[in-house]
Amino acid sequence: MVNVIVFAPSPDQLGYIGDLLRKLQTDEVRIDAIHHYGSPEILNHLNHYDVIIARGITYRMLCGLYPGKNITHLGFDGTDILSALLECREAFHPRKIGLCFQHDGLETVLPGLSELCQAELKLYEVVDEQTAHEAVEACRQDGMEAIVSGGTVSNICREQGFPCTYIHIRPATLERAIQESLNAARLINTERTKTNIIRMILDNSDDAVMAVDETGHILEANDRAYQLYGLAFIPGWRGGSVEQLDAGLTFIGSREAPCRDGEEKVVAIGSQKYYVRYKLISGEDSGVGTLITTSAASKILQEERRIRKSLVRKGPAAKYTFRSIIAVNPEMRKKVEIAKKFSRADSDVLITGETGTGKELFAHSIHSASGRMSQPFVAINCATLPENLLESELFGYEPGSFSGASREGRMGLFELAHRGTIFLDEIGEIPVALQAKLLRVLQEKEIRRIGSAAVIPIDVRVIAATNVNIREQIALGKFRSDLLYRLNALEISIPPLRERPDDVIPLMEGQLRILAAGLGKQVPKLTQEAQELLRHYAWPGNVRELRNICERLVVLSDAADVTVEDLNELHSFSMAPASVPAACPPPVPPPSPPGKTKQEIARELGVSRTTLWRMGKRQEGLK
Repeated sequence: MVNVIVFAPSPDQLGYIGDLLRKLQTDEVRIDAIHHYGSPEILNHLNHYDVIIARGITYRMLCGLYPGKNITHLGFDGTDILSALLECREAFHPRKIGLCFQHDGLETVLPGLSELCQAELKLYEVVDEQTAHEAVEACRQDGMEAIVSGGTVSNICREQGFPCTYIHIRPATLERAIQESLNAARLINTERTKTNIIRMILDNSDDAVMAVDETGHILEANDRAYQLYGLAFIPGWRGGSVEQLDAGLTFIGSREAPCRDGEEKVVAIGSQKYYVRYKLISGEDSGVGTLITTSAASKILQEERRIRKSLVRKGPAAKYTFRSIIAVNPEMRKKVEIAKKFSRADSDVLITGETGTGKELFAHSIHSASGRMSQPFVAINCATLPENLLESELFGYEPGSFSGASREGRMGLFELAHRGTIFLDEIGEIPVALQAKLLRVLQEKEIRRIGSAAVIPIDVRVIAATNVNIREQIALGKFRSDLLYRLNALEISIPPLRERPDDVIPLMEGQLRILAAGLGKQVPKLTQEAQELLRHYAWPGNVRELRNICERLVVLSDAADVTVEDLNELHSFSMAPASVPAACPPPVPPPSPPGKTKQEIARELGVSRTTLWRMGKRQEGLK
């Protein structure tokens, strides 16, 4: 249950808000509505609320009291102010009116407002109760004949008998703010559910599971690990070294006993053999860590049978969220904020940008933050298939509808994405004939499989991406203008890496950290000279090229520090002006992983290699 509270701007709006909340309240969300004047003690007792909706001084006080809480500002706009001014003129016929509220940016439109209400207007800044009293007194001394304000100033004026008109918020604005807060409440509820599910998975697993940080210190352990490794008898085990816990254990990135992501080992604990698997944990801000799963060898076959019975087919899902996007550059940060706003809408989105700028990452993130987050996310690259195959992939086909068709027919990707999102990458490469069919699907919200006369209704949000100039394609007759206008209801352009050089080093360091951990190597450090070289490189391949260079550095370099000479030795890192793309040859593949193979592990445990593979797939769910 998520708890929401709404601070009504005025007493007369409590009834309307109450009726609205009764319609919106669900079993998952509980909503309360109150009205107050001044700074009552209640503001200090709202910890049990997850989402708060408030206006003006109350909103600013709450932000100070609860900096980590989700607080929505219920603000009035220019239309609300103008309505209040006209009401004030009709009620009091003033020649001078004081505007008392926080008035960011209102100075520029003050002359126009003054002309409309036929009165001299003056602004008085109000941010708290003290400035509210000061503003009323200043209006009195300046000869203002009436005041237009929010709730606190209006109450002061009422007590002092000063003519005042209260700025009402339109019902549509109020309802929109409540809807946004409910969306936030639903996301909070979803995250809580996920956390509880993960905790239940860990604690109900017969495997011992531990998470350690990048230095090998224990972060968390489930009940089975607590028992197996005798953590009850180790004071301060959380934060202790996993290598000191048991001589047979290690972690990804260890210098003494390095291991790779996915590596498996057999260790002896007491008189029993155990199967230990190491899995990389990575984050965009923090370093990397290791998930260590320990299974008793005698139970592996039994576990496999249980896995077989419990397997269910998982639908396609988004892999990334906005937390996956590294953005230091101000322009890139603006793009991320725009994309976050797009996620709250349900309109189609067009993402443009050069190859390798991260368009797919934005598409995944928009879906993951949207109201469709729990529904499928289906992606297809429109440039990889010929027209006939692309059409069958998108819309599906009936049995025997063409030569080579499956006897059972096939569901198309639009059907598969029902109630979710479909990501059409390289939309500019779709043939013109197929564009007409796609446009019809987007307009009618229904598809017809190849070889079928029946239509199937669909509810799908479309996110499209392209690295070509669609408007130039339209001029060349290669793209339909009506399809563009259908797709770009919301449009965002991702800047190339050469235009955001301050993102280069954070991106490099994050990739080097993850890749080094995966290979069990020390994380390379970039010298200042190397960093300057990287910042001034043209990056014709954008972030994709950056990843390739990071992989080569980790694979080929054994030095702790990466110098300019090291970069030049890659033979792919030629400097070029920002407007002249440099060539980028294919990456060098990493060497074969060291250590025991699955066959040797299986032989040592006395089980099949297939069994170990299935156990590994099961453990991936614990990442």
